[in-house]
Amino acid sequence: MSENRSFEDNAYRSPLADYSGSKAPAGSVVRFDYETCDHRSGDGKRYKKSALVYLPAGFDENDRTVRYNVLYLMHGGSDSPEWYLGGEGKGSDITRMLDTMLAEGRCEPFIICAVSYYNEYCSDAAVNCLDFHLELTNDIIPLFEKKYPTFAEDTTDEALRASRFHRAMGGFSMGGVTTWSVFMNRLDLFGYFLPMCGDCWAVEVKGGGSQSEATAKLLADSVRENGFSAGDFYIYSGTADKDIAEPNLTPQIKAMSALTDTFVFCDNFAEGNLYECICENGYHDVHTVRRIMFNGMPKMFR
Repeated sequence: MSENRSFEDNAYRSPLADYSGSKAPAGSVVRFDYETCDHRSGDGKRYKKSALVYLPAGFDENDRTVRYNVLYLMHGGSDSPEWYLGGEGKGSDITRMLDTMLAEGRCEPFIICAVSYYNEYCSDAAVNCLDFHLELTNDIIPLFEKKYPTFAEDTTDEALRASRFHRAMGGFSMGGVTTWSVFMNRLDLFGYFLPMCGDCWAVEVKGGGSQSEATAKLLADSVRENGFSAGDFYIYSGTADKDIAEPNLTPQIKAMSALTDTFVFCDNFAEGNLYECICENGYHDVHTVRRIMFNGMPKMFR
């Protein structure tokens, strides 16, 4: 893997039980509005949508000299960006944890754009997750990275590709499904991935468990077909021992690990590009997600 990056070990570390009393400077949560369309049908009808944005403490919208990494973050079924960030002008256990991690220097400076796969033109959640990369790359990223000072010099395809190691995609449950789809379809724009408690459904629904080897092969094929190799990305996945998604995600990760020409399971990303964090005594919920993010975020943008 890269000789120019350094990472802390992937081994699980337990976060504090409660960050509500954190004295770290607090970031802010704001709304980001944009328009999208049904890119599959091409009918041209526009729809208004919004995302929530976490801005770290000290962020100054007028200072374009400081650049920020970006995590695009997808929620799970029946939820919204508020599930992560609390809401516009608010906060959450996750934002308070991130405030603390940034203040302690455990993470490279970043902003979060929390998005939603729900839309007005399709009610099929699985289809929306698998196709969300179209909305993300056509409607969100160019507008978002023009508004905020990211590492992209501009929003041309060339500049966005050149800054891919300053951009990550992550998500919980159905958001994990979305993350794997983004990995398969737009690896040219992302260097880091944080799929949490969700497997890849490109072969079939819950195919990470039922079609582990076929799913792993399809993921590996997508890397090569897009002109990339093992040194071009990092995947920090996570689930919990009592998570309903664990029987689907873990077999997929094991099958991926067998394809060592593309996926290199490792204890430190200096030596590979794939890891699965298993939270003990955890379930399919926000507490597991918070623990995975606590462990996964320091591995990004190095």
